[in-house]
Amino acid sequence: MSRALRERVRERADGRCEYCRLPDFATPASDFHVEHVIARQHRGSDEAHNRCWCCHHCNLHKGPNLSGRDPLTGKVVRLFDPRRQSWKRHFHWSGAILVGRTQTGRATIAVLDMNDRQRVILRQILIDAGEWPET
Repeated sequence: MSRALRERVRERADGRCEYCRLPDFATPASDFHVEHVIARQHRGSDEAHNRCWCCHHCNLHKGPNLSGRDPLTGKVVRLFDPRRQSWKRHFHWSGAILVGRTQTGRATIAVLDMNDRQRVILRQILIDAGEWPET
C-alpha cells in the first residue's frame, strides 16, 4: 500500500478509528491500520472506498467478519460499515462506554469488543484530559 493511500484514509477519518473513534495520538501510530471494510476474501477491493482507518484492537477483532449477533435480539446482522453508514445513527457515548443504538451497532460493539476494560479505561483517561469524545 502506498504512503499516499495510508495518509488519505487517515485524513478522511480525522485521525480516529472509524469504529471505536479512538484518536491515533492516544496510541503509537503503528497501532493503526488501513483496514479493508469488506475483506479481500469476500471480494473487497484494495481501493480507498473499501478502506478505513482502524485501531489495532478493532481490526484484530473484526478480522474478515461482515456480520455478528446482536446481543439484545440474538439476530445475525451486518456489522457497521464506515464507508456506507452514519456512525451517529448506530452508536452513542455513555461516558467512556460505547452504546449501540441499533442491531448493527450492538453487534459491532460485541464482535469488535469495543468496551473491553482496557479500552474503557483509556477512554476515561482521555475524557479526564478533555480529549474524548471527539473535540
